[in-house]
Amino acid sequence: DVMILGSLNEGVWPRPQEAGPWLSRPMREKLGLSPPERRNGLAAHDFAQALGAGTVYLTRALKVDGVPTVASRWLQRLLALVEAAKLEHRIAPELPWVEWARERDRAPTFEPAKPPRPCPPVDARPRSLSVTRIEKWIANPYEIFARNILKLERLKPLGTEPDPALRGQIVHKSLHDFAREHPNTLPADIYGELMARADRHFAELGGSPMVEAFWRPSFQRFARWFAATEPVRRFCGITTYTEVEGALDIVEGFRLTARADRIDASEDGSVAIYDYKTGSTLPAPKHVDELSAPQLPLEAVIAEGGGFAALGSRAVSALTYIGASGRSEGGSECQAGNKPAPDLAAEARAKLVTLIAHYGDRAMPYEVKRRRGGAFTRAYDYDDYAQLARIQEWLTQELDEDIR
Repeated sequence: DVMILGSLNEGVWPRPQEAGPWLSRPMREKLGLSPPERRNGLAAHDFAQALGAGTVYLTRALKVDGVPTVASRWLQRLLALVEAAKLEHRIAPELPWVEWARERDRAPTFEPAKPPRPCPPVDARPRSLSVTRIEKWIANPYEIFARNILKLERLKPLGTEPDPALRGQIVHKSLHDFAREHPNTLPADIYGELMARADRHFAELGGSPMVEAFWRPSFQRFARWFAATEPVRRFCGITTYTEVEGALDIVEGFRLTARADRIDASEDGSVAIYDYKTGSTLPAPKHVDELSAPQLPLEAVIAEGGGFAALGSRAVSALTYIGASGRSEGGSECQAGNKPAPDLAAEARAKLVTLIAHYGDRAMPYEVKRRRGGAFTRAYDYDDYAQLARIQEWLTQELDEDIR
């Protein structure tokens, strides 16, 4: 028979004995009750009886919750007797119990996690992308792999509150409705007309406190700014097109698509392309010039190639961002990049052709690109595919290597 005696620590075996809150030791003695320590005697008897088994394992924890423990008085007495009789080899054979336990869970080799580098077949790679997806392709190729090749899209959470994306949709819809109804001439009350269309969309949210407290006042500030500046953009002869669908074959077998927020066509045949931005910041001119923010330059490529069916082939005179954040002055307007629009379009086309050629190679992987900034883990907070890319597994390893 085998007997295992565990938890041989003071306070566990034997347990400390107390008289209790009702009867003191003298009172127990007068009543003829046994002292509390008698239980220790019974426990010692059980311990001695258990030692009579053929094989006995005596175990205890050296620490409990990180605190060193004291061996049971019985174990200490037993070890003292064994040592005096010089029988240590009988009671404590040299078996590496702890090392065996560690080896059970130890992996044979440790290989640090690596960033994913999927290389799908060429025929599985996308042959048509929108201008916004091209921007994602440049910034994070892995997102194209996950969304356009694996066809994985993030599901919207149930019961969520109105978010900035929904606000952006309302702003775009309101401006689209306004421009569609007034493509050539402006109404007398620009502010009132624009607010009327925005209020229709706000009403669909059922009186949300977020809308009433923040979104509508924010849009009112933008609408005032828009009413003051729109006549300057709509000088004589301008025709405004809104939500214009376009497509152009860049190379054989690859189509670039777009939906331009706004295109103003002038009498001289040129066009100005606008993009509405509802975030707090507009793309920096440096990023546009470097084509890390290529949306407007690529829309210029489509316009020059006749990809916007409603307009035909047109020269592009300007690429402009209109900020519709509703903060401070309400809105803002700035040129996209520091270079002329035709130069940006030519460079964007050349870069896209090169990108298409690179990913036409079967060996070219769709890698996860590291973000700008210092706190890298936080930089991936809004990446829909960060979990799929298992970023937390390999990012810490890369940061450790950078530090070293």
